[in-house]
Amino acid sequence: MRVRYRNANLWIGDESEPGMKSFDVIDGFIASADEVSVADHTLDLAGAFVMPAFRDGHCHPLFAGREHVGPDVTDAKSVAQIQQIIVDYAKTNPDVAWIDGAAYDRSIPAKFHRFELDDAIRDLPVVLHGADHHTLWVNTRALELCGLLETIPKLSVGSVDLDKDGVPTGILREWEAMQLVLSHIPSLSLDAELDCLDWAQRELLSTGVVEVQDAWIDPGMTEIYLESARQNRLRVRTNLAFRADPVTWESDFEYFTRMRDAVTTLNHPNLKSNAIKFFIDGVLGSSTASLLEPYVNGPHSHQHGEQVWPINELLRAASRANELGYQLHLHAIGDAAVRTALDVIERIRPTLQAVIAHTELVSDDDVARFKTLDVTANFEPLWAREDGQLLSCVPQVGRSRIDKMYRMRDLADAGARLSFGSDWPVSSPNALHGLATAVTRSLPGEAGWSLNQALTAREALQAYTRGVAAQMSNSERDGLLLDGAVAEFVVLSHNPLTCSKEALHDLKVLAVNLPSEPLLAF
Repeated sequence: MRVRYRNANLWIGDESEPGMKSFDVIDGFIASADEVSVADHTLDLAGAFVMPAFRDGHCHPLFAGREHVGPDVTDAKSVAQIQQIIVDYAKTNPDVAWIDGAAYDRSIPAKFHRFELDDAIRDLPVVLHGADHHTLWVNTRALELCGLLETIPKLSVGSVDLDKDGVPTGILREWEAMQLVLSHIPSLSLDAELDCLDWAQRELLSTGVVEVQDAWIDPGMTEIYLESARQNRLRVRTNLAFRADPVTWESDFEYFTRMRDAVTTLNHPNLKSNAIKFFIDGVLGSSTASLLEPYVNGPHSHQHGEQVWPINELLRAASRANELGYQLHLHAIGDAAVRTALDVIERIRPTLQAVIAHTELVSDDDVARFKTLDVTANFEPLWAREDGQLLSCVPQVGRSRIDKMYRMRDLADAGARLSFGSDWPVSSPNALHGLATAVTRSLPGEAGWSLNQALTAREALQAYTRGVAAQMSNSERDGLLLDGAVAEFVVLSHNPLTCSKEALHDLKVLAVNLPSEPLLAF
């Protein structure tokens, strides 16, 4: 089928300027408009801005879909509001065995103690995920059912916060500790999981995102994606990154390879699995990010945070991943973690270009190493603004370090490859909001924060398109609207390359084009 698009203000995604053009889509691929050939359909775009569709280099769609099922406390500004939300949820879901919700803002005034949740609900276990998704806040009933009021297992990573009497407060930090509770929550049925993934894909497509890196795949999750693909429900191109555990990684690799083989055998155009995710550290909000200089205040004031892996074990696991043909996808928030990630990459010299995700703090000495080692720096641009989450970290790490976070400009000037993501559901999957933040380093109407690290609109758009496509090891035409490229493009309300910086906050996706679903309007 040949579809002709006329009068598009087309930007192909490279260094060229947008201009009025016609182009054809033939059986899902871009082609130059051939005025001699008769098109099956002709659409006049009336001067609308058209560009390559957005891609997300680090997010968690299935997690987002699962959270959508539970109570949403994301916008709650007080404990009282959180309490009311979970009470209302319990009333409208009388058969639920556990209340599993997200995502509370730890910057709101609260003690974040189990008693505060007990005041709302005592007879049902309540589990709330922190906005950083590295923290849980649970009530007393949840602790009872998990046996944590009786004994707390020894943990290699993470912690269960205790009061002065040695009793759990209801706060659990990092994955190993969180699993003490999460492992007790009943699993959803396969049909429910597929519905969660369907919802997540609709959300992504509505923001113009057509491809994602699901950066956290545990046993059981690949099977959901496989079934979605088999049923032709997988609409967003997805690359799976298996999570390597520092304790069980050797046996886990057997699962990873078996699942990769299943993905390869299925041969669905929207599903691949070529990456393994390694957590180098935690997050600043929990004082578990690994820092070169110690924390100023907080539970780790005398420490430098946490590194998840013993370095020798990390080298063994990363080397094995590389030998098996996987890309290294390394979560690194603190500057010490970023350095460790770069050191590992330098030792291994991976076959596929490695990715360091988040890169919140980078030492001056390590900026140039990204280009030297051919490492993709993946940023979540929505975090690069002076909001409550950022300001809440000031007492922990100090103002001087806060002001040197998210060094997009420095890394770009040093020749590093940038890609953008959202870490959804940690933050919104809306790429247009991320674009505006990367350029303005602010919320609408604000002056901006650390403006010396701002990118141009073109640079930010390329990080959301070609940058992610390169991170995924896709075709060189992915992220560009050239002849032969897959027909993945978006129609925007106005031109982000020429509008004012303030107008970037008002950009909207009018339609997105998929090879099999032409011009989905929103």
